[in-house]
Amino acid sequence: MTSTVTVIGAGPIGQAITRALLSAGHEVTVWNRTLEKTAPLAELGAHVATTPREAVRRSDIALISVRGNDAARDILEQAELSGVDVLVVNLTSDTPGSARELAGWMTKQGVRYLSGTMLTPSVLVGQPGSTAVLGGVESIYEQALPVLEVIAPEVARHGDDPGAVAALDLALLDAFWGTVAAWSHAVALGRAEGLNANDLTERLTAIVHLAAEVGAGISQDAELGSYPGDVSTMASARSTLTHILHASTDRRIDAGFPGSVEALLRRATDHGYHDDGPSRLVPTIARAAP
Repeated sequence: MTSTVTVIGAGPIGQAITRALLSAGHEVTVWNRTLEKTAPLAELGAHVATTPREAVRRSDIALISVRGNDAARDILEQAELSGVDVLVVNLTSDTPGSARELAGWMTKQGVRYLSGTMLTPSVLVGQPGSTAVLGGVESIYEQALPVLEVIAPEVARHGDDPGAVAALDLALLDAFWGTVAAWSHAVALGRAEGLNANDLTERLTAIVHLAAEVGAGISQDAELGSYPGDVSTMASARSTLTHILHASTDRRIDAGFPGSVEALLRRATDHGYHDDGPSRLVPTIARAAP
């Protein structure tokens, strides 16, 4: 069974969602602030709406993916949703607080609403294994499921709280971009010393896998409130980061990333946690520096 679907936002994710829905036989309406971005979608058969108000009134369900919940709310206000029988699924990344605020406002409009995020890059939207996580009332989630399964076959509901979904999204992005930054700094440092970046790939991949294993222990320790240093300690880690900082300075490459890590380790050791393990970083980060 197909339904009419509106997609608001024609960035990489919005375009990928639209293509997946069209391929599945859905009638799709698209709207974007910059009309030119919708041209490729129109060529594939999507109807291009001229206003958000028109867009939401053409469909049973509206998916929105834009840059932040302030932009999402501005668009939804323009749509004049009060009294409109449409189910809105917001797939916009932002803070937990903004997700809860927007969900509260949508409730006041009397509109069926879900808040969530795609946990898949745009090139994999609609493919097997593509994932999304939604927060909201279960009965509304079930109504949206046939459409959501088209764009994310591994879609799941993560409770009623839209803020919890936003927190999950940001936690994963935090880990992803931290890893990307660490990898990039390692490549820059290696190349500055004459190493070939491609030759580093296999060893860096192994290090990332090792970090994932360490990370599993950090998660367990954080919930237990125990930070054993039987394998590695804050003091030894700080020493390592000091070496990385000096090597970076010697080669005049940016030391901002390792510097921020060293600052956390220094704060932990300055408070006497020399012999605690890597998981001590969790409570150190949880208490912002004065």
